[in-house]
Amino acid sequence: MNINLLEITTDELLEKFGAGKHKPGSGSAAALQGMLTAKLLTTVISLTNLPKRQKKYGKYLPNLLKMDKKIQERIFPKLTELFQEDAIQFDKAITARKERDNENDVVKSNLLGKKALKELKGAIDIPIEITKLCIELAEIADYVFDNAFQGARGDSQVALSGAVAGIAGCLSIIQLNLLSFGSDEYSWTSKINTETKRLKKRFIELNKIAESKIEKLENEVSDKAQLYKDVDKLLRDLKSKTKLTYKEIEVAASDFQNLLWKHKELIWINNTPNHPAKVLQPGIALKKALAYNFVQVEKLDIIDDEYGTFETAGIIDQKDRIVLVSNNFDKNTQNFTTAHELGHALLHKQAVLHRDRPINGTSDNFKRNITERQADKFATNFLMPAKLVKNEFVEMFQTERFIIDELTAFNLIKDSPSKLRKDCKNLRGLALKLASSERYNNQSFVSIAELFNVSFSAMAIRLEELGLIEY
Repeated sequence: MNINLLEITTDELLEKFGAGKHKPGSGSAAALQGMLTAKLLTTVISLTNLPKRQKKYGKYLPNLLKMDKKIQERIFPKLTELFQEDAIQFDKAITARKERDNENDVVKSNLLGKKALKELKGAIDIPIEITKLCIELAEIADYVFDNAFQGARGDSQVALSGAVAGIAGCLSIIQLNLLSFGSDEYSWTSKINTETKRLKKRFIELNKIAESKIEKLENEVSDKAQLYKDVDKLLRDLKSKTKLTYKEIEVAASDFQNLLWKHKELIWINNTPNHPAKVLQPGIALKKALAYNFVQVEKLDIIDDEYGTFETAGIIDQKDRIVLVSNNFDKNTQNFTTAHELGHALLHKQAVLHRDRPINGTSDNFKRNITERQADKFATNFLMPAKLVKNEFVEMFQTERFIIDELTAFNLIKDSPSKLRKDCKNLRGLALKLASSERYNNQSFVSIAELFNVSFSAMAIRLEELGLIEY
């Protein structure tokens, strides 16, 4: 009596595969590989379709969901049937062979031999069907690996390799079984051979694709290793120094920016920055380059110190590699605070939990110790690199040093120099005007402060520091 192989336990099924008998055999094993592939792919697609990922993968989800439907409604059920049918059909061929070998009557033995070959044809047809289904699954796995949830590419690759292995197994089974047929079956075997060659050609293509996916992951690991090597070198260089000058901090910020730009495709897998200013994202730098757990929280502690009471804006724990930044401040303060914590992570060796006041790149009324001033200096140079700020300033205001005259006043406010001086009152006023301006000489643009994600005040101070304006 035949049993449903899928209704027995995994241990029992594996025992049957290893029992030294023909049932279940290699055809059922290939079908099982296809079934495992199908389930892995539906898992990856379901992970991709979670609400938290739908926006990121929205471009690919319609295709992925169509593939998922194809797998669940047709491919997997058919493989389930073939898994069972192969065991039954091959058993019929083996039984007929045994009857042939045990029959002493030559005529009857000949008839039983023909019956065995007829049953074997059925045992060839089933692996061909399994092959075609595994090819479909391999093609789906190729698409899923590239376009579905990237964190599950291990499952996608196992699915792809499993499908390819299923194809290879079936092609071997078909060729082996064809050896049992003689010249009287030439027409039929030629037809099967032609189809098998076509399937083999696709197998070779898919096998190369599977190998390329492994190579792609290897290359990513190699790229990440180079990123970490560059980060490690920078950290060792900086933290080996007991005293850092402001010039050295400026160079450190520039070196770190160059590092982020060099590895931008790895750090920003999606939406890779196309402009150096767009890599100036301290939160991402902390997470992807320095391997910190960076978390924005609703609120942090209230602290009392010698300068008074303040609400904590940022916390860095270098021992456990975590940075917390409060959302209870405006976005520019959050950004500068994050850059400040990034400065601590790169420059200092704080052994204990460290809490910071809210900072936005402008002057404070209380005295700050050397490490805080250094972190501030790093944040300023990281968020507003001298070279980039100068380049953008020249692009926007068409001069390397803004001086109030008839032309610049007209281009900026469509009025006279005296009116511009009256509006601005002093150098800081002019700096604020330029930092927030979104139009000059009839050209519209994003303000230079917004471009660098800092406050108008912070950018105004930076424009003064860089000597880009004169009042």
